[in-house]
Amino acid sequence: MPWGFAVPAGLVCALAVLAETGGDPEGVGFVPAAWGLAVFVLAVFLLAAKVPVAGPLLMLAPFLPVGVGAGGAQLIAFMLLLGHTGYRCPPRTALVVAAVTGLVAGGTVAVALGSPWEAGFYPVILGVAAAMGMLLRRERERAEQLRVMTAELAAQRDARAEAAVAQERMRISRELHDAVAHTVSVMTLQAGVVRRRLPDGSAEHTALESVEQLGRRSVDELRRVVGLLREDDTSTTDPAPSLDRLDELAAGVRAAGTPVVVEVRGEPAGLPDGLERSAYRIVQEALSNTVRHAGAASVVVTVEHAPGELRLAVVDDGAGPATRSRGTGYGLLGMRERTELFGGELVTGPEPDGGFAVRARFPVPAAPGLPVADAPSPTPSSAQVRS
Repeated sequence: MPWGFAVPAGLVCALAVLAETGGDPEGVGFVPAAWGLAVFVLAVFLLAAKVPVAGPLLMLAPFLPVGVGAGGAQLIAFMLLLGHTGYRCPPRTALVVAAVTGLVAGGTVAVALGSPWEAGFYPVILGVAAAMGMLLRRERERAEQLRVMTAELAAQRDARAEAAVAQERMRISRELHDAVAHTVSVMTLQAGVVRRRLPDGSAEHTALESVEQLGRRSVDELRRVVGLLREDDTSTTDPAPSLDRLDELAAGVRAAGTPVVVEVRGEPAGLPDGLERSAYRIVQEALSNTVRHAGAASVVVTVEHAPGELRLAVVDDGAGPATRSRGTGYGLLGMRERTELFGGELVTGPEPDGGFAVRARFPVPAAPGLPVADAPSPTPSSAQVRS
């Protein structure tokens, strides 16, 4: 029984008890016993707010003396306390308290008045009060269950909505990556092919060169948009593909059973992000083809930072051209497109002494303020070999 209800209910019942039992027929006012009973009723309500079971048990006190039972106000107070017990306590506890108080009160009054009817009246009326409290408790629990279920359904609805949004983002990102980015890349390649057939310095040559630059920039922007669309769908943020991660790539191939040696020659220059990603993907695809088709005993990956260009080579000692078909398929086409997108060249084919090689060359713009001729050249001392 919250304090906001216990205090008003206790005061009302105390005043009702005082008015019912405190009248003095001789007109001398309320007798002290009536004041004491009213204070007792108020104290019981206040205690019941903290200990619900104590309220009905203490209200038995007025019944135990020789008395003639309780008046209407006391009975109403008794019923409120039992209803409160049924509302606040577990059903089994409430039933026990209702049975004890009903039998004790009814038995005491029946003996005092010599009326067996009282022995049945009090258990029934007090049991009904406790039952009403238990019904209210059950409704409260059901309301709480409905509230929890509503919250869970709302959470599930929000989760489904977020999943639908994530799926749509993934679909859009796939469309951008697979259709739009590929189309822009092909357009850029075609513009480059036409540009190379025109004389240098002509207006058409300059215009197509601008088209190529815009195309490459558009592809980079599309990839950035695809990355933003996929950001919310990954629980971890993986580092962007770069040549610095070739050791991780080689470790995966070694785990598949093919030894890989990574050689880095020259001083790495600042490479454009798109170019470095393409170089990484070419090495990745070449190693994947080697693992799938070559049956190679070993693979050597060479990355050479030369003046004004980047050279890649993936050479294995696996099956030769008689037993391998490496000149067709989307993997080789994708490598060639990645290379030509940046004005580079891709050469693939069998080696004279056996094995297969994938070689790519990318032109690298000179750093600002550093002419290409002055760029550092690779030296044997700067080569790094990792296996």
